[in-house]
Amino acid sequence: MKTPSQPRAIYYIVAIQIWEYFSFYGMRALLILYLTHQLGFDDRHAISLFSAYASLVYITPILGGWLADRLLGNRAAVVAGALLMTLGHIVLGLGSDSTRSLYLALAIIICGYGLFKSNVSCLLGEMYTPEDTRRDGGFALLYAAGNVGSIASPIACGLVAHWYGWHAGFALAGIGMFIGLAIFLSGHRHFRHARRVNKPALSATTLMLPAWAWMVLLLCVAPFFFSLLLKNNWAGYLLAIVCVIAARIVARIMVKFPEHRRALWQIILLMLTGTLFWVLAQQGGSSISLFIDRFVNRHILHAEVPTALFQSVNAVAVMAAGVVLAWLAGPGGSVHSALRMWLKFAFGLGLMAGGFMLLAINAHGGQQDGQASMGLMITGLAMMGFAELFIDPVAMAQITRFNMPGVAGVLTGIYMLATGAVANWLAGVVAQQTAEPQTGTAALAAYQHFFSQMGLWTFGCVALIVALLAGARLIFMSPAPCVQHPSRD
Repeated sequence: MKTPSQPRAIYYIVAIQIWEYFSFYGMRALLILYLTHQLGFDDRHAISLFSAYASLVYITPILGGWLADRLLGNRAAVVAGALLMTLGHIVLGLGSDSTRSLYLALAIIICGYGLFKSNVSCLLGEMYTPEDTRRDGGFALLYAAGNVGSIASPIACGLVAHWYGWHAGFALAGIGMFIGLAIFLSGHRHFRHARRVNKPALSATTLMLPAWAWMVLLLCVAPFFFSLLLKNNWAGYLLAIVCVIAARIVARIMVKFPEHRRALWQIILLMLTGTLFWVLAQQGGSSISLFIDRFVNRHILHAEVPTALFQSVNAVAVMAAGVVLAWLAGPGGSVHSALRMWLKFAFGLGLMAGGFMLLAINAHGGQQDGQASMGLMITGLAMMGFAELFIDPVAMAQITRFNMPGVAGVLTGIYMLATGAVANWLAGVVAQQTAEPQTGTAALAAYQHFFSQMGLWTFGCVALIVALLAGARLIFMSPAPCVQHPSRD
């Protein structure tokens, strides 16, 4: 009997990933524009709220990973997370322009994302043995196919918002998440070997209440807690506390698994490098989106292209190249090596740097012509999207490759903390450079300086990684010197 190229369960995981991307990135494409156009937020306030929300979205996967590892299992956590995200997007689509409903809706999505995001990757990892050569290809395929949703959602949600209003666009994002959940549940027979809900642990009593009651209470209180953080812009304080806790967790894992310390140090370096990448990539939802909205010529013939539709460009690049990379990383591909992994990271950073330099050239051209080029904008965004395939899929495959029982979900959540929460918070700080109240050529000059600085600093990091790899290869590959001993004669 012929072995399938990938486990059957991957198709249902890919399906819910597609619709999760549809819901999340559809809302993401609209959010900064909704805050500035509909609610009248200034750039600084809108960027701060956007980065706080995006940061909190990636803090919660640590707790979500812990709940999955100890209590729920990855599959049940994914289902619960999808339900919460559906609810949050529906609240956004109710039609209220009050900031209270905005904060509550974003808080519910934050909770749902925490249960969903890290655990869907861990669920896929459960489908492979540690030695399975299909693993890298599976994660690349998941990442690339999931971007079908992020291609369609800015187009669909952006056009619906343009024609019928902002809340209709948000509601469509919630409907998409519900469709993904329904498809995922229909494939339950393919997840028989996945970890199930830990019923004894859920029934265990702590402080006179069973664990399941504490968990329900937590899910009820958490949205109001995150609403308070968003309202008062306190996300940075929570992030600092969580980072300290995460560092302690990693230290304890190192003590518990001394045989995996080298691998853990490698994961830490991946986290730091991935954070740099995503500080740059997350500019797409804030500073780059505002640049497109105000300074890019978006007219084709007699029609104007909505700004939200540009969010699809990155995803198109990811999907187009991801299928090829998944094939190259299939069973016939070369054996995994640390050198090849770091070269992928360096290449991804190089592509991101090149994308920012194109945006800088475009902003400079805008100063000459009055408006920046749409074609050059699309080219730069496509290069940035292509770069993503050399970062997260590589890191996720590496984390799930190591057989460390009970900590895979937590490590994945900590990776998302670094590359998501920390990166998004830092991205907001960086994007504030473009929030000065400038107009015309002065604003274009500020964007040109900003984009060029991002590109040059990233090229410098790529050069450093390549130099370190070359030095390590010389050290470890050089033959040992031959020591001549005197003859007994």
